[in-house]
Amino acid sequence: TNIAGDGIKPRSRHPQEAVRQQLHQRFLTWTDEADADGRTDFFGLQQNAVRDLATFGEALLIFTADPDTGAPQLRRLHPEQLDRAVTRVSDTGPMVYQGVEFDGTGRVTAYHIRRAAPGDMLAGIQQAPVRMPASDVIHLFRPMMPGQVRGLSWFAPVLLPARELDALNDALLMRAKVAALHAGFITDPDGGSLYDGEQTGNAQQAGLEPGALIPLPPGKSVEFPDVPDQGGAGALAVSTYRMIAAGTNVTYEQATGDYSQVNYSSARAALLEFRRFCQSIQHHVMVFGMCRPVWRAVIRHQVLIGEIPAAIYQAERQSLEAVKWLPPAWPWVDPEKEARAAEIAINNRLRSRSEV
Repeated sequence: TNIAGDGIKPRSRHPQEAVRQQLHQRFLTWTDEADADGRTDFFGLQQNAVRDLATFGEALLIFTADPDTGAPQLRRLHPEQLDRAVTRVSDTGPMVYQGVEFDGTGRVTAYHIRRAAPGDMLAGIQQAPVRMPASDVIHLFRPMMPGQVRGLSWFAPVLLPARELDALNDALLMRAKVAALHAGFITDPDGGSLYDGEQTGNAQQAGLEPGALIPLPPGKSVEFPDVPDQGGAGALAVSTYRMIAAGTNVTYEQATGDYSQVNYSSARAALLEFRRFCQSIQHHVMVFGMCRPVWRAVIRHQVLIGEIPAAIYQAERQSLEAVKWLPPAWPWVDPEKEARAAEIAINNRLRSRSEV
């Protein structure tokens, strides 16, 4: 939500204001028909792509054509439809690593995509993957090292601490249940059973209620156990939550919803770091890998249908395809200070009105 929000939206950089307005209007009209499956608009596809980036480590979309108008559309695929099993190394032909095909210079030229997503009924049927040119595919991931071909889930660094935290919570919950069931222990010198229930050999099926104490027959005594210390389990859980939050590049308060130990200054400092991370994904992954190819595809479709004359496109191609993408704004807790800061920035020409 913080990375995509209500949409990363374009601002044409064409020198003529009238042309810019026409391009914006045509693109805005197209956004409602952007999803080939008809479930959302282009800005909804952006948010879905970010969700796949975080969950699977990569997002996969392909360009299709509207059967009625021929306009470009996007279809969201499961990232595992990019077939990892297709790997070929050749001295003469193209090389393929985990479904991604490269030419001799190392440039991505094609993708090998399965026809069905994992879990579909058709996924178990042996079918050859479809080879699609790179120009028809949007493959997004955050490259962490040179030569990386596929993405890594953003949750991968915190899987082990998350599993340990889950086990800790289960253990604490079970300990609390057992402690609630036994408010006291009763010692019987004769060794007889004090619980009501059916006896089967050495085992007795007895029902217990939280906080129950059994009436004492003559000659029997009650002992209350010393409850063992939790060993700092609460502090350990908080520390693990902070580790998970840091590993996923979010703040502790965002990860847990616990704002009890935060003040305005510390929250602002943490949010600034988080927003720098979001900005890197917005501009280096989403804008570069998804938004720019989509803008070019829409502009070229306008040329094909005659809305933009081909001669003008050839002469002004760079101006028509030049665009600045503006992510959604992040409001602060104090809107008065934010408005005053924006006014100062505009008056001193540090930011434009559209940026604000």
